[in-house]
Amino acid sequence: MENKNIIELYTELAQNPQKDFGWDKGLDNAIAHGYKQEWIDKIAPKVWEFCAAVGNPFTNAEIKKGDVVLDLGCGAGIDVLVASLLVGDSGKVFGVDITPKMVEVATIHAKEANANNVKILQSSFDAIDLEDESVDVVLSNGAINLTSCKESVFAEIYRVLKPNGKISFADMIDISEPSSECCSSSAEDDWANCVAGAMRESELIELIQKAGFKDVECNGHTHYTTAETTRGAIFSATKIATDELREKHWDSIFQKADYTQVLWHQSSPQKSVELIKKYAKNSVNIIDVGCGASYLVDTLLNDGYKNITLLDTAQTSLDIVKSRLNNSKVEFICSDILNIETDKKFYIWHDRAVFHFLLSKKERAKYFKVLANSLNSKGIAIISTFKVDGPTQCAGLDIVQYNNQKMLDELPSNLTLIQSEDYTHITPKETTQKYIYFVIEKR
Repeated sequence: MENKNIIELYTELAQNPQKDFGWDKGLDNAIAHGYKQEWIDKIAPKVWEFCAAVGNPFTNAEIKKGDVVLDLGCGAGIDVLVASLLVGDSGKVFGVDITPKMVEVATIHAKEANANNVKILQSSFDAIDLEDESVDVVLSNGAINLTSCKESVFAEIYRVLKPNGKISFADMIDISEPSSECCSSSAEDDWANCVAGAMRESELIELIQKAGFKDVECNGHTHYTTAETTRGAIFSATKIATDELREKHWDSIFQKADYTQVLWHQSSPQKSVELIKKYAKNSVNIIDVGCGASYLVDTLLNDGYKNITLLDTAQTSLDIVKSRLNNSKVEFICSDILNIETDKKFYIWHDRAVFHFLLSKKERAKYFKVLANSLNSKGIAIISTFKVDGPTQCAGLDIVQYNNQKMLDELPSNLTLIQSEDYTHITPKETTQKYIYFVIEKR
């Protein structure tokens, strides 16, 4: 359904809440879903007229005092006001809706309720003006099924949730027989009735899991229906922390794949060696972050470098290198780059392709904080990423492309870009990948 049609439909609901739209709504609907009497008593009766809830997302939401809550598709603000009661004065509730009239109505309802901990935002669900990892609980009620790209919505939910944050939402699912076809209504009517956008329960669970969530469950179906082939259902899930996701992803790759045939593999890490030799004598401390099973350490050892530390989130990759080298002088650290703990200081920080996997501004800022804390004064960081107009994914993961200006925009004041150089990598499959190398000095 086009956003225009959604906005028109829900503008009409905002202006005429008593109109019969063919769905259950109003206070009786809220009561049927198990909304508590104490909430009903504290929220003005006129607000409940707008209640087109398809379920009760609070059943498994585990909202606590002081939490930050986000409600996607907040409508007239019913769930926002319930969440406001639950988080208390020390908490915060954000409501998001794409319909200007609903945003206006929800804002008025929050003001009339003296809900000073509520803020209503007009926004799409895949580009919300909230900080990374700033929300404890995400709610939604009959709204996600109306979006055309649910993968983008759950990616945005993942971005704003804190590690181990919760999502609890009610939505319409498709309960039709696999072979059934609905040809009697228009495509627009199907979207309005939550038919065209509804997914099967198993498909929705799989999509949420792929977005980076665990403990994904359908907590039950509701009485709510908008057509013969739809049913309301309640879902809950927990965000897997990004460092845990990275560990599982890379361990799995090194367990299953021939590391000499993955696209990023270099039989001879020539450019990295060239830059290390340009800026460092063989007596300095070097750390290779996200080393994988790279041959860089082999080459450096052969060239007389002795003080080398290898860091990777995947123990499997480190074990591959250990067995290949059989060198007790190399130090191995299995850790996510953002969680590294070492008292050692390094003169060279080498990162061939970790930084471009950090999708959030918060993670990138933490990366540079870790980098600066790990480097000696005047130490050098050599960072390689995919170049702007290069690949957009690596190993099945999205990346951020860089050029000089984009890197300069990321650097804190204590780090200075002193050199950059384009580099074309020839993969084991004889294809090309465009990289750019950055040389950065700690002030």
